[in-house]
Amino acid sequence: MTTTRGSAGTDAAAGRRWRLDHDGHRLQVETERVGWMRIVRLYVDGVQHAQTEALHQARIPYRDRSVLVAFDPLGLLDGQAARCVLTPPRPADGTGHETEQGADDGTGNDAQDGSDDDTDDDTDDDRGGGTDEGDTNLPFTPPEGSRAARRERFARRHPALYASRHVAAATAKVVFGILGVSALIGAVVRLLLSYLPRPDVDLPDVDLPDLPLPDIPRPDIQLPDVTLPPWLQAVVATSKYWMPILIAIGVAVHEVDRRKKNDRRHEAQQGDAHPGGKQS
Repeated sequence: MTTTRGSAGTDAAAGRRWRLDHDGHRLQVETERVGWMRIVRLYVDGVQHAQTEALHQARIPYRDRSVLVAFDPLGLLDGQAARCVLTPPRPADGTGHETEQGADDGTGNDAQDGSDDDTDDDTDDDRGGGTDEGDTNLPFTPPEGSRAARRERFARRHPALYASRHVAAATAKVVFGILGVSALIGAVVRLLLSYLPRPDVDLPDVDLPDLPLPDIPRPDIQLPDVTLPPWLQAVVATSKYWMPILIAIGVAVHEVDRRKKNDRRHEAQQGDAHPGGKQS
């Protein structure tokens, strides 16, 4: 990653940037596609602070935090980011040094767990606020007119419907499994692979040594014969169908509750910032 300093961008360019007011500074993130790579620029108070390139995900250090930018499949085509957050400070180890949460692969992509790979905006929604939550991700406000802004607007207007995507995805996987779509796809793949030429390699015939193994007596333990009732056997046998849907419903309910709490907290913060009346 290269770090550069430059002048403030134009108002038109600033309108295409993600924005977050944090600790008395305005952070802005601008993305674009150049060839096969995505270019990510971080601005602090209108001045370019750093720039990096990434394929799917980029992380730019900022003080003791990092700015994490993720792209969805459409973003690989037009360069629009799907998610942009300011991550919490990295915890220090016993030696006083910060521990690494992900290694940079040289293209701006971090080798992390799946929690940072989700391009859905499922983080706390203090949009554009300056409150430091300490150990939570602080999301940036997406630029107006972007896919991320439209998705966020839809999620705020219809939180239950937006959260139901988890249930829809889990149900689709179950239905596809019942219909045998995965087996059909596997059969097509095997058929295509059968037409590929296979190298004919004569491997040498190696005589393996016959080693006598010791005969170790095993204890004869009589386990009790436990038989589940028929209804419980049916529930266990079909768990691979209803368990994903049940988990998805729990995730959707949790997301709706979280968004309602975040909206109430956001309204309270706006009321503290404008105690004399409504926000202009």
